[in-house]
Amino acid sequence: MQTRRDLLKVMGTTVAGASLVGGATGIATSSVRASVLRSFTSGGTADAPWCLMEPIQKGSCVGKGWSVSDLSPVQNGASVLSLSHVVHGRASVHICARRGLNSGLAHSHLLDMVLMDGGNGDKRTQENLGRVILGIAKRISTNELGSVDEVTIDAMSKMLTHDERMALYGPENLI
Repeated sequence: MQTRRDLLKVMGTTVAGASLVGGATGIATSSVRASVLRSFTSGGTADAPWCLMEPIQKGSCVGKGWSVSDLSPVQNGASVLSLSHVVHGRASVHICARRGLNSGLAHSHLLDMVLMDGGNGDKRTQENLGRVILGIAKRISTNELGSVDEVTIDAMSKMLTHDERMALYGPENLI
């Protein structure tokens, strides 16, 4: 009977061999890796991860006069939540993966909510909009750790962090 140590030795040998073979055939350039990553993060289902927002849905009032206009499928590594207000206009919140430190205005356990207002992080957020986004983040925190459907799991697997998205697509292409 094989021990766990024996199994790990075999796995280590296989990984080392695969690394050598990969090195012998050539190392992928960063542009090739970026192309593969772009394909991965924009492929998959065409459904938005509404399960994360439940019971919020398109047209729902989310407080302070803001309502949900739409939630996009994951594209370029994020799902875009569009909010609207009669007086304050529209707001675009990119829901991205969260790994390590928070990079958004609000966050859940697994996701960052990044307000894309063209301010490069220097523009003051309207207090009422900030509170609404914090409330949505709490809703997402509750839902993401519960039972989510396959569409949502597929969508979340294609999300990148905000920094990864900026590096891959450039800030000018994420608005």
